[in-house]
Amino acid sequence: MQDQTLRAEANYLHRTLFGHAAPEDLQSRYAAALATAPLAPVPRCDLARLIEHGVDFEALELALRRRTRVNALTQRFQVLCYLAEAQSEYYSRFVNESPHRLVGGFTLAFHALRSVYKLLKGHCLLRIHDVR
Repeated sequence: MQDQTLRAEANYLHRTLFGHAAPEDLQSRYAAALATAPLAPVPRCDLARLIEHGVDFEALELALRRRTRVNALTQRFQVLCYLAEAQSEYYSRFVNESPHRLVGGFTLAFHALRSVYKLLKGHCLLRIHDVR
């Protein structure tokens, strides 16, 4: 049961970060990594319940990271990104080889504003779902 829960968690986090379902091998490697990894005691909440409610984990993680630098949700995101980064099909998600200053400037500004929005939303989600 723990393995299935971790696979579902990997799939949800992957959808949050990359916009599509996680490949089976990534799910199994995520489950294997977290089955033995010592995670931080924060947050003390039921992630499966938050997944069922469709909570924006990206916003939640950002707000939680600002409050508690080392936390289990950030660690989960880091494990998933580390595993994805090692696969060639994710190369373009982590490396930009074509320099476009104007597009880069607009993209940076857009994501700065998006981050402020996600941080505010995350703080609201921390209170609404009583994440500690």
